[in-house]
Amino acid sequence: MSKLSLIFQIIKKSIFKPGLMLELAEEKSEIKDDEKFRNHEYDFDFESINDFFDQRYPDVNITEFESELKEINDNVEEFFSKLKNKEYPSKEMPYPIDYSISSDSRKFLYILCRIVKPKNVIETGVAYGLSSFYILSALNKNKFGILTSIDSVFRPWQSEEMIGSVIPENLRDKWKLVLGKSNERLLDEFEKTKDVEIFIHDSLHSYKNMTFEFNCAINNIKDNGIIISDDILDNDAFYDFIKNKEIRNSIIKVENRGLGFIQKD
Repeated sequence: MSKLSLIFQIIKKSIFKPGLMLELAEEKSEIKDDEKFRNHEYDFDFESINDFFDQRYPDVNITEFESELKEINDNVEEFFSKLKNKEYPSKEMPYPIDYSISSDSRKFLYILCRIVKPKNVIETGVAYGLSSFYILSALNKNKFGILTSIDSVFRPWQSEEMIGSVIPENLRDKWKLVLGKSNERLLDEFEKTKDVEIFIHDSLHSYKNMTFEFNCAINNIKDNGIIISDDILDNDAFYDFIKNKEIRNSIIKVENRGLGFIQKD
């Protein structure tokens, strides 16, 4: 899709959805503001997810959980093989392939959910639904738990049908998709969903949005609840959030990216 065609689609869509241009402008402004919030250099507390589980959950042998991942990984590979000849951006490929959460982070979410066996999980940011697929697969193995996911159609070539499109039908009975921006829907979902044990931030990684989601989660998640954030290295949101709080926190190295882990006391 050419740049001119892309611009035309956005203009055309904005005629029928006037708020689209405003949302795009707000997102661009938030990302630009991040230039003011890049002062802290992060260090990793754990060099890998295996290192994390070995130290934080020493009584758990994660080998059995790793062996369960093969079928999920095969399904993901098959899903992306069908997209490799599609053009981005388009209705068939609304998100770039590298837009998705890393394989290490997906593995981390699966194993964590298998260990914790949460009753309720909330995540922001879905796209093709890779993180959702791994979480739901863990809940299915646990025979327990519900995942609530919040995402929105932000671009003209995106559609509700493609949100979570990797998730198979047999897992969807444990899945609730909420359409909308996290700053409009997240608090409502926390109020509706009691006993949330795990929250995952993976929507817009701007300082403003991350700070909002972290505060919303820490104020509403149950005691000993866990907050996970993908891609924390690009701004100071994670650091500024934890620096004045007495909460357990760690940064895990995942494919040279930072995965933030917070546990509420």
